[in-house]
Amino acid sequence: MSTDLAEQIRALVDALPVPPGDLDAVRRGGGRIRARRRVAAGAGVAALVCAAVALWPGADDGARSERGLEPVGPLDFSQGLRAYADPYNEIHLGGRTFPADQLGDLDVDGAATPYGVVFYDDGLVSLLSESGDITALEPASTRGDYHPTPMADAQQPLVAYGVTIDGTPHVVVHDFEDPDEPVATKAVSQDTEIEGIDGGRVVLWSPDGSQVWDPRSGDVTDLGGPKTRIADFRGGVVLHFGPAPDGPAAADLRLVSGAIDAQLTHDGGHVLYWSNKLESTDGSAPIVLDEKATFFTVDTDGSILAAAFAKGGGAEVYDCEVPSGRCEDLGHLPLTGGDPMFMGNDM
Repeated sequence: MSTDLAEQIRALVDALPVPPGDLDAVRRGGGRIRARRRVAAGAGVAALVCAAVALWPGADDGARSERGLEPVGPLDFSQGLRAYADPYNEIHLGGRTFPADQLGDLDVDGAATPYGVVFYDDGLVSLLSESGDITALEPASTRGDYHPTPMADAQQPLVAYGVTIDGTPHVVVHDFEDPDEPVATKAVSQDTEIEGIDGGRVVLWSPDGSQVWDPRSGDVTDLGGPKTRIADFRGGVVLHFGPAPDGPAAADLRLVSGAIDAQLTHDGGHVLYWSNKLESTDGSAPIVLDEKATFFTVDTDGSILAAAFAKGGGAEVYDCEVPSGRCEDLGHLPLTGGDPMFMGNDM
């Protein structure tokens, strides 16, 4: 980081109650094709939080030992993260509004969970909790360049993320309610991606294909070939893109074909994809949101965040219940920099 840029950041932070974020960097990081455009209980939303965290003076690794990471202040996750943004102007997160500004590239891989936001702080897995405090989930020795997008489990208090142990990439399953010891740790190849976690089972993908790993038993079972990608994994439902999974692990799962940027509701019962009508995965009735909108994502509490262009400019943002479809108006979002955004998700 240049001296001029550092001074600019410090000046902005001194003048504002909350830190600014680089939405341009967030968009670049979140726009990569594959499931990073999803929110695994808010994975893409975590990019926004990482932006807010990283811009506090002292957030860089070199200064950690002297100053430590500065907290961002209390957030409210009780209604889900409710994270949405007007690019280059303002971002809304956890009941607070942050101003936005162009400041620099940020590491935006992360996952929002009911327990906080798991993200990689310069390669070290960390947690931003509702209190605004930031703590490392793993020892500093696990910092490395292996940081696949973390995935959170909607059924159990688990999250899967990547670490580097003795120079070797590993996937770790962490239990928020029993944080002292990991559920399990598995050595993997550098190109392994975490594509989902559901009911404690983790879907891992590599160029050799996808597998289901049960961290408690240690069992690893083939799910599909390398051309099969998993868009989402919830409630025993696999939403896949490409050929249907045909491995032994697919036998007890409901297989649903969909787009790579589609999402499942937390129970796996419905698919969210560019519409206020969520088609079911089992032939039951669809969920129809009260408000017609253009942009959507699944929030950390399982509700649907939606945004619709408003007459006269800007957008109205809603938080819609599942399965009722009833929508609460969160307010008007001015649009000065393009479409409304749910961070890391281009729906």
